[in-house]
Amino acid sequence: MMTLTQAVGKGCPNRPADVKSLHQRLMDIGMIPCYVSQGSMDDKILKGIIEVQTHFMRNPDGVISVNRTTHRFLNTWSIKKVSPGVQLPGKLLTAWDLVNPLLPKGSYCTSGYRSAEHQRRILHRFYKTKYKSTIIAKYGKTKYDAALADMLAHEDEILSMVRGVGQAIAKPGRSAHQRGKAIDVGGPSTIDNQQVKVIKLVARAHPSLLSGKVIKERNGCVHFEIR
Repeated sequence: MMTLTQAVGKGCPNRPADVKSLHQRLMDIGMIPCYVSQGSMDDKILKGIIEVQTHFMRNPDGVISVNRTTHRFLNTWSIKKVSPGVQLPGKLLTAWDLVNPLLPKGSYCTSGYRSAEHQRRILHRFYKTKYKSTIIAKYGKTKYDAALADMLAHEDEILSMVRGVGQAIAKPGRSAHQRGKAIDVGGPSTIDNQQVKVIKLVARAHPSLLSGKVIKERNGCVHFEIR
């Protein structure tokens, strides 16, 4: 934990012990090169503060106030994993890199770009396993079995039933994931709201990259989109 007694950064008191604590934390997370600090604010440390703030502030101010946003993010800053096989081409990777270290502990990237066929497999899995009992309870086994007998021919009906039990999902071929415009974030359900809050904060700081669309999905993922 990085302990501060007073604000540090541009135009701040910059007490030597506080500056040394910040200097060490910025080195730990790779925001500045490793070197010995004498406890004085310098250009490298200030640049490191701004690099951190760039993730969530449209206009970084180079100031870290005690227990405020920058201080809290520095203390929880950590790189989250990407699930095996997830593809994050181009702007998707840029968006993930901005959001990644700010997300709460336990977060990880579950999906990025995916093909229409991959989207279809997810839809079928929802229908055949994850929400099977809920769908049958709502629509009846006769209707369920009729669609199951030829899933491609009944794809629109299956899509409607999966959505009807509360699972948001795009039609195969029309998902933002297929356009390389969406990322899903997984983790315990207890951190969903924190994930949404972080992603919306980053979206406000980077409106030209993130669209601001953030959805907490029934299957436990938080979905967000880029422009």
